[in-house]
Amino acid sequence: MDDRPVVIDVHTHAVGFVPQPFRSLYRLVNRTTMPADEGFDVLRAAGVDAVVAKAVGDPVVTRWYRGGAWKAVERQLASAAAQIEAAGGVVARTPDDVRNAQAAGRPAAILGVEGADALGEDDEAVDRADQWHQRGVRVVVLVHLGDNQFGTTCMPWQDYVGPLPKRRHRQLGLSALGRRVVERMQQLGIVVDVSHADRQTTFDIVEQSTRPVIASHSGARARADFPRFLTDDEIRAVAGTGGLIGLWPYNHRGKGVRDMDDLIGHARYVADLVGPQHLCIGTDMNGVPGLMAGYRGETDLPRVTDALRRQFGDDDVRGILGANFLRIWSP
Repeated sequence: MDDRPVVIDVHTHAVGFVPQPFRSLYRLVNRTTMPADEGFDVLRAAGVDAVVAKAVGDPVVTRWYRGGAWKAVERQLASAAAQIEAAGGVVARTPDDVRNAQAAGRPAAILGVEGADALGEDDEAVDRADQWHQRGVRVVVLVHLGDNQFGTTCMPWQDYVGPLPKRRHRQLGLSALGRRVVERMQQLGIVVDVSHADRQTTFDIVEQSTRPVIASHSGARARADFPRFLTDDEIRAVAGTGGLIGLWPYNHRGKGVRDMDDLIGHARYVADLVGPQHLCIGTDMNGVPGLMAGYRGETDLPRVTDALRRQFGDDDVRGILGANFLRIWSP
């Protein structure tokens, strides 16, 4: 019997989700810190069984596509599916699809969207949530790098690059439409991801939720005062739904986690606060301008596993690596 733990990276992007020439410009701006692009062909070498491959649906990315935001997301989802198939893998629509792919030695991609802006307004947004589900989308970050029709962000994109002018919604938190969309997504079995949401939107999503939510790539604000990390009461709120907080090896311009010890420190802090059953891993592969010291990309995930094993027991490590996500994703 194969007793390997299932390993799932719950937040990644396919190569090329930002179209040229804008992708090259972004890389040029961050040329001293940005890791190399990694295709899904690295997953076997990295010991990764599945990734959540997210298209980006907010204007930070979709404005660079022709045909509007909806078509931009569809093109990204189609590209992610083609890339996992080219790597010998499959698109997974259910937890059993992931388990079967692992048993067959094939990598899997679970489709997701980061920034639900592309859903549109009013009843269209609810109907399009159904279309995403039919398309295979199983995880959605409701709010990304700007306030949208559903809620408000903790950190607009301008704050990542410097103190640039920005317009914000006057009303913070989840809108009435956002509540309807969260309700419908959870009815469908789409996992709602509160990453990037501000404090009020996070609590509103939790209040609205009838299923576990995740913060797929985050950390503990008690360890570093970074807006993308969660306060203790936000961590408790996410865990209170049965949900997960994803360990995120991000570091750029002094924000994020410093190194492996710091990453495991975040894991230990969250585990002590709410239990290791509320942890997972979300690396943001292909989506970050910088990474922590000692971590160069997906093939270094075994180093994270080794570090986790020095702090946690075998069952807890199995949970963090992937079993926790399969549990909360199950119908």
